[in-house]
Amino acid sequence: MTVVREEEHFDIVVVGAGPQGLVAAKTYLQLSPSVSLLVLESNRTVGGVWAKENLYPDLKTNNQLGTFEFTDFSLQDVCLGKVREGEHIQGEAVHEYFHKYAEHFDILRRVRFERNVITAEHLPGESGGWKLTVVPTMGHSRIPKVDDLDTFQQETATSITTSKLIVATGMTSTAMPISLQGAASFSPPLMTFADFRRDASRLLGNPNIKHVAVYGSAKSAYDAVNAFASRSKKVTWIIRESGHGPVYMAPSHIYLGPFRAWLELLVTTRPLTWFSPCIWGESDGFGFIRRLLHQTRIGQGIIKAFWKKLGGDIVTQTDLRTKGPEVEKLMPKEEAVWYGTGISILNYDTDIHQLVKNGTVRIVRRDVDHLDGKKVVFKGGAGKEKDSVEVDAMICSTGWRWDSGIDFLPKTEHADLGIPSADYTLTQQKLWNNLDAQADEEILERFPILAHGPRLQSDERVIPNLKDPSVAAAANEKLRAEPEKQRREEMTPWRLFRGIAPPANPRRDLVFLGMIMSLQTLLRSELAALWAYAYLNDALCPQAPLSYRALSPSPVSEK
Repeated sequence: MTVVREEEHFDIVVVGAGPQGLVAAKTYLQLSPSVSLLVLESNRTVGGVWAKENLYPDLKTNNQLGTFEFTDFSLQDVCLGKVREGEHIQGEAVHEYFHKYAEHFDILRRVRFERNVITAEHLPGESGGWKLTVVPTMGHSRIPKVDDLDTFQQETATSITTSKLIVATGMTSTAMPISLQGAASFSPPLMTFADFRRDASRLLGNPNIKHVAVYGSAKSAYDAVNAFASRSKKVTWIIRESGHGPVYMAPSHIYLGPFRAWLELLVTTRPLTWFSPCIWGESDGFGFIRRLLHQTRIGQGIIKAFWKKLGGDIVTQTDLRTKGPEVEKLMPKEEAVWYGTGISILNYDTDIHQLVKNGTVRIVRRDVDHLDGKKVVFKGGAGKEKDSVEVDAMICSTGWRWDSGIDFLPKTEHADLGIPSADYTLTQQKLWNNLDAQADEEILERFPILAHGPRLQSDERVIPNLKDPSVAAAANEKLRAEPEKQRREEMTPWRLFRGIAPPANPRRDLVFLGMIMSLQTLLRSELAALWAYAYLNDALCPQAPLSYRALSPSPVSEK
């Protein structure tokens, strides 16, 4: 049995010491300096994905100097001589920046490192608050769930209560589990990209690892491919035929016609934001222009031409079509508008396309059927026979879990909290289906382009329709009963007001920060921290509690 120590109490608990957690703690302490505040962090150092133990060789930001810092803390001043104009920022400098930020604003002494929050349970009574179950990581590379507590029976759990809870665990904390058939018996090292970050130096320096498979096509896959191939290790780069395909990888500056544009600044240039189908966009005061672009035929034509031009210019300026048939396999399948924050930067010292041309990297656009011994076996079909490749290690860069990593109890409150869940009641499902339909209708009326997005065809996971709860339940039971297949249960999306607050929590004692992907992470983090403080302290108008139930025109009774 796990031993639970005596409870401690804090006014504020922040879960996560990445950029969002640090700025949330700093903001709260500046506005309420007398509160007792605790930060819980699963890593050994601050920084989240930029924690020291997560820094792998050649890691850099997509950003250059001046576009990746908080507004009140200069990166150039802190990392004097380590960051130069026109260069991408090294991972070591980014970690140092966040560490010194935590020191400067007196956050570091309030952080308890190597602590995982397993459960969060609402305290009884109208005043609200939360009871957290916390366990030490003890070197574990994954975040355990509530069902794992017996596994950690040698560890001591701590019970912490807090009046207000800020969850800032982010969207890239926990990798999706590897669900390929045969994974359990695969003999070479097999790991997610999250594990690769910590084991990179050991893998790259191992002379017995000569041929590596990298599975995935996002920026993290590019990083893994570059790390191995630039050190003369052979790489088989597997990109699912049934997926989106590779992301757009652009140079830091691109030409739009005769104009040379810094891509990082381009996305925050106001006139160009009008081309994005953003539901909050009219807050900038240019609603008329947005409606003209998105809701008229001429405007929609301009939008399509813009995104086609942007994607085409990226492809042209990276020479994807002229470097040979192997490099051409890195062509994205869809137009740039559908990749959103997935569009990334070629920030490598080596030419990754040249590594493909000279044969160090072989690209395979196939779906994986199963793993067998040391072999990765590809699917057949469409005139293709099943074939395989034998490797010494495999890195799976196949995405991240979209939940917070914390089990909120009781599960019947998940709908009220707006968190991803597979535990909605029938009433909650019907209510949200109604609201989803209303939202879809409004959004598609405002942004018709979204009705024509790509449709993925994949049999690697079952995604049942929540409109039929019996189908969802049956499909999820099937997934649990077949451990060799994809274990993704049907999860609802995040449903947070302003991407921060639960839709029905009148006690205002909980916020989620960093649950929106953005190309302006630090600026968004500062704004979100201010909004969250105001929300948690009833300083927002109107004062009435938020409630998604009030939005539904047809109340549903429990059956």
